[in-house]
Amino acid sequence: MIYTFRFISDEEESFIMDVNINHDQTFLQLHQIIQERLGFDPGQLTSFFVSNESWEKLEEITLLDMGTEQAHIMENTPIEMFYHQKNERLLYVFDYLAERLLFGSIVRLIDAESPIPLPTVSKLEGITPEQSLHCDFEDDEFLMSDHDEDSEAFGYEDELPEDLEDFNPEPGNDY
Repeated sequence: MIYTFRFISDEEESFIMDVNINHDQTFLQLHQIIQERLGFDPGQLTSFFVSNESWEKLEEITLLDMGTEQAHIMENTPIEMFYHQKNERLLYVFDYLAERLLFGSIVRLIDAESPIPLPTVSKLEGITPEQSLHCDFEDDEFLMSDHDEDSEAFGYEDELPEDLEDFNPEPGNDY
């Protein structure tokens, strides 16, 4: 049985990706084709979540063994363990820090053998979401420390105001 999962993004409305995969292939193989085709860094932590019609997370399938008894690991978990019919849903979390994800659903089931090796991407359209949100730490705004802001706000740069020069916060010191 060949499943076609369609993935969309809530960040990029034009993004659509269809992935064809055999029912007995693993979530790791699905993860790898997504990473490869979207140009993502495969070293990032990711997970799939089995979800319901409301996109609520039900079961997690992790990239790495997290050491829990009930864990499902991508490498050992075939797609058919959770998916059997059209319209079943899953979430693919590709940026854990910002909780960004792709929404996936089975759009087609074909009861046949594929003439080409699977998994494969049969459709990729629109703007691909960035794998991680970037902050430009080279920007002067990010290089300014709180001390720099205080210095500007109170009118001193590298010197303490005269009334603070003798300040010594040690116990027993009378101010």
